[in-house]
Amino acid sequence: MNPRLTASERMIRLLAVIPWVVEQQGAPLDEIVARFDYPRSQLVEDLTGVVFFVGVHPFTPDSMIEVDISDDEVQIRYADWFSRPLRLTPGEGARLLTAGHSLIGGDFATGDEGDEAASPLLRALTKLGMALGEAADQAVEVRLGHAPTETLPPLRSALNRGEQIDIEYYTYGRDELTRRIVEPLRIFSDNGNWYLHAWCHRATDERIFRVDRIRSVRLTGESVEHQASDSGGSFTPHGDDPRVRLRLHPDAAWVTEQYPTESVETDSQGRFVVTMAVSAAGWLERLMLRLGPKGEIVSVDPPLSAGLVSNAANRVLERYR
Repeated sequence: MNPRLTASERMIRLLAVIPWVVEQQGAPLDEIVARFDYPRSQLVEDLTGVVFFVGVHPFTPDSMIEVDISDDEVQIRYADWFSRPLRLTPGEGARLLTAGHSLIGGDFATGDEGDEAASPLLRALTKLGMALGEAADQAVEVRLGHAPTETLPPLRSALNRGEQIDIEYYTYGRDELTRRIVEPLRIFSDNGNWYLHAWCHRATDERIFRVDRIRSVRLTGESVEHQASDSGGSFTPHGDDPRVRLRLHPDAAWVTEQYPTESVETDSQGRFVVTMAVSAAGWLERLMLRLGPKGEIVSVDPPLSAGLVSNAANRVLERYR
């Protein structure tokens, strides 16, 4: 058992523990620890220091969750407010329906049993749609992005098992193919692409890998040794990454939406002045070549130089000579 859990791991376990203990009408502390893989000290701390203070306005005793730990037995009683039927507004129902369909679209609801695993969720969403009636039309289609079918399932399997994997990965910024042993920490979708958040043994640090750039995946049978930090997103700049300051034509506003920026200003001519972190010179070269006359480098931190664009353009021309 892991001696310490992150805040997100504790919250996930706590949300599972509370209804289970209520349904059991009480449970031994040791059984909860074993069933939910919850370190005892953190469980007691969360029950007495978090759940005990959960309630609704006006936070009187009858509106708070009651937690009692006596003789290593845990009792949890819901406040009266929590026993009332949940009523969703049309907007809340539409958001719930959209979220449910996004899970099915991302294959989260399927496992080794295939469609049978997804059927309970499908039936629930069908009932929800019928109950919402016209409000269901407010739901939108969610596209989580494409990932090769031979890549995403083994990544999820490794994540669920807590197993290290050997991947062959194409690094776009350096235009190279490398092999790495990584420890899956999280799989997520961002801006239409699937990403693997993992501890990389090659980099000895956490890295974000685009799933569609993973050429092959092999399970190693070795258990993971690291846990995810609380950082998220598809790119997390490091403090020592060089920064670049760009001036962009209004037609190049997509750069501020597609890539992480540290500051965005507008000059007197309506152009964007953007500061960004650069993790690889090759990435900046490709971006500037793609922008063409609609983007220019105002300033750049070493070891990068303003001449990298012309150097990249010359290399491209050499290939056609």
